This record gives sequence, C-alpha cells and structure tokens, in this order.
Amino acid sequence: MMQVERWALRFAAVFAAAWTILRACLQSVTQDEGDTYFWFASKSLDYIWHPFPNNHVLNTALIWIATRVFGVSSFTLRLPAVLGAILYIFVCYFLCRRLTSRFSLQFPLFVCLVYNPFLLDFMAAARGYSLANAFLVAAIAVPVWHRVEGGPSLRACCAMASLALGLSFAASFSFCFADLAAFLFIVGWALASARAESVPVVAASCVFPGLAVVGAFCAYPLAHWPKGEFFYTSHSLKEMALSMVDVSLYRAPRAFAKLQRVMPTLLAPLGILCAAQAAAMWLDGSPLKHAREWWVGKFAAALAGMAAFAVLLHWIAYRMGKLPLPMTRTGTFLIPLCTLTVGAIAASPARSAVSRWIRRGMTGALVLLAGYYVLCLRFTYFKEYEDDADTKEVYAVLARLNHAYGVTDTAMDGLYVAPLNFYRILSKKESFPEFPYVSLDTFPTGKSIYVLHGGYFRQFIQAQHLAVVYRGKRSEVVVAVPSSGPIPPVAVAP
Repeated sequence: MMQVERWALRFAAVFAAAWTILRACLQSVTQDEGDTYFWFASKSLDYIWHPFPNNHVLNTALIWIATRVFGVSSFTLRLPAVLGAILYIFVCYFLCRRLTSRFSLQFPLFVCLVYNPFLLDFMAAARGYSLANAFLVAAIAVPVWHRVEGGPSLRACCAMASLALGLSFAASFSFCFADLAAFLFIVGWALASARAESVPVVAASCVFPGLAVVGAFCAYPLAHWPKGEFFYTSHSLKEMALSMVDVSLYRAPRAFAKLQRVMPTLLAPLGILCAAQAAAMWLDGSPLKHAREWWVGKFAAALAGMAAFAVLLHWIAYRMGKLPLPMTRTGTFLIPLCTLTVGAIAASPARSAVSRWIRRGMTGALVLLAGYYVLCLRFTYFKEYEDDADTKEVYAVLARLNHAYGVTDTAMDGLYVAPLNFYRILSKKESFPEFPYVSLDTFPTGKSIYVLHGGYFRQFIQAQHLAVVYRGKRSEVVVAVPSSGPIPPVAVAP
C-alpha cells in the first residue's frame, strides 16, 4: 500500500510538471510576456538590469540566455518559469513527504500547494513569480532537510538557504518582505542550531551568499528605480486578502458554479480549526512531552510568523512610505506560506481526542480544497491575462489575410501589440511591418485591418462601419475590416 501511495504522489507531481510544460508550449503569449521580451530580453545584455516593474531581473536574464541558446519560441520565452515550476514541485513533494507520514494529509496538501490554479498560471507564464516562489520555498525547506535528512553541514545549509532567498528576490522584487521574513527565520534557526559551529561563521554563511546575488542582480535597478511606477496595488489588507482568495478559487466549470460560490466560506472555518488545533496541542502539553516530534509544530509556528511578519512589513511600508500593498500576482508568496502553515499544523502531534478530531477536520477541509483546485485546472488562458487568450489564433487570422490580400496596414489595441509582434517575428512568413502602439485618444482610421477589444471599441466599430471577420473564442478580441475595403467582410477561420 505504501508503494501505491508513493506512486500516487509522484504521479501528481509529474502530471503538474507535464501540464505546465504543455501550457508553456501551447498557450497564447500575453502582453506582459511580449513586453518582457521586446523591452529587455531581445536587446543587448545591459537591458537586463533596466529598472522597471515589468522587468523581473533574474527571469529576464534567463530568457535572454534561453532565447539565444535555443532560439525564440513561446517555450524558450517561458523556460525559466518552467524550471522554477519544476523546482517548486520537487520541493513541495519533499516537504509533504517529510512533514507527515499520513497519505491522507500528504496528498491533499501537495495538491493544494501545487495545483492552486493561480500558482499554476505563473508556473507557465514568462514572469518571475514562478522562480521567486520556488526559491522562497526551497530556502524554507533547507532547515527541514538538515533536521530530517541530516543533510550537509549547518554552514552549507545556511549558504544554500541564503543563496535561494537572494535568487527569490532577484526573480521578483515584490517578494522583498517575504524573503526578509524567511531570512530572519533562517538566521534564528541557524544560530539556535550552532552548537559546535562558530557563530560568526554561521551568521556569515546566512548573509553573504544571498547578499552577493542581490548585489549582482538587483543593485543597479534598485539604485535607479523610478518613482511612481507601482500602480498594481491593493488599498487595504482586506482588499489584498480578498484578491488572493478570488484568484485562488478562479474558476470552476459552469456545472460547478454553486460550488464556486460556496468554496470561499470554507477558508474561515479552516483558519478557526488551525487556531483551535494550535491551542489544543499546547493544552495537551505536546511541545513538552514529545519534544522530538514537536519540530513540525515549531515549523508551523515559523511559517505562520513569516506570513504574518511579511504582511506587517507591507502594511507599515504602505502606511509610512506609501509603498503599494500586494495584490494577486504581487502577493503570490502568501499562497504557499499559508498553505504550508495549515499543512504543518495538521501534521503536528495530536495527543488528545479533541486535537485528533480537529486534525481530521483540517485534513477534510484540505481534501475539499484540493478537489476544487483540480476542477479549476485550465489549459487555455491565464487568469491575469484572459484578454490575451486568443492572440495565437488572432495572428493566424492576420497571416491568412496577409497572404490572401497582401494587406499590411493595421491598427490594434495595445493589449495585443506585444504578443502579435512576438508571433510576427516567430513566423517570418508575413510582410507586416512592426505593429506599433497607438494612442487611444487618436486611434487611427482608414486601416485595412483592426484588432480590437470588442467591448471597449464597440462604438468605434459601429462608427467606422467595420465588419467583424473573427471573434475570439475565450476573450473579447475581434478582427475587423472596413465593409468597403480590400478584404471581403466575411468570417475568417484561424
């Protein structure tokens, strides 16, 4: 039976990795991904350090390398994110196996950590969040590795954790406070564990590897960071929390629409169960009577402290320095931290009947959440970039019109400029010049082809007497042509 359980967990890990790779190969390129490539990764090496929110420095550097070594494709554009996803999946597998021997908890905890639909999106999208989460979780796993597996020396473990945290910050500056909270946890653990080791050497091992990475990747962009560039933000802790819940539970198939409305109500009881279990275990005396097993409880407390401290630092920076609060993708670090906290509490020793029943309730809640996440698996769009879900098909339509009628004059909504330019350089078979960004205030008329957001440009389409020849299957994008232009106003298939 143990072999079956182990292979079930391995299958879940391999499936998540394969799903991510296929999405990276097949899903349409989005605006942010295209901008990252054209603004930074396609240019000379010095552009990698250009200070701008879209530029996730470590991710950009790896894209720069991948596209030059393996050629430009949607997969090489997303290869760094995929590598981050594989590391993240591996570390989550390791943690779930080491936190508990109960498969009834191992499996749903792993699914909740990996199959959260929003995390899965950024495991494939060419942004820095996949790498940032992977290195953050890897740093957190180092103390577990050292304690449970008797890994390398304390100094080596400290250096690896420090290096991972530096790489996490280099992958996304929005992880700064989460990485700082994890760094303080690592330092506290290292100093408490430094029995025969030299304390200054251990402290130096915690600091200098990560500091070297931050200096190499982040010093220039941070020193030259322009003011007022952060605009994607929450305005309260409540808005931040709700944004994370919304994206994590988005979206079940229509047949399960009622379940989607019910699932947010599961989270508050789960939090209450966590608090009740922590109190019950303390009253049981588990930390005192079973100190050797209580490391999981200490780990849970550290995880909860990391999440709380990161949020506190964000709130202080928002109130005192007007630094924006995280929202959705800029707060993705909260998802694995909170999920691991719940899992570690559920995995902690339970000596009384009360704590055992509470633990069963927590495990049941994780099972329900894991099942819902599986229902939310998506292959055709990223939640944050739904408007770009059809850009690959849109370019196929443009290519067909170019080959059939020789037209090259286009105008398009800025949402679609970067991804369509990416497919233009990928194809190299059409005679289109570079698609330009145009101002919405002076949107051009008299073009042969328009690529527009159907809802936003409805009045423009009517006023210019445009005929829609293609409508997006998953988004509101349309390809429209003048009714009396060189292209017949009939439907065009991708």
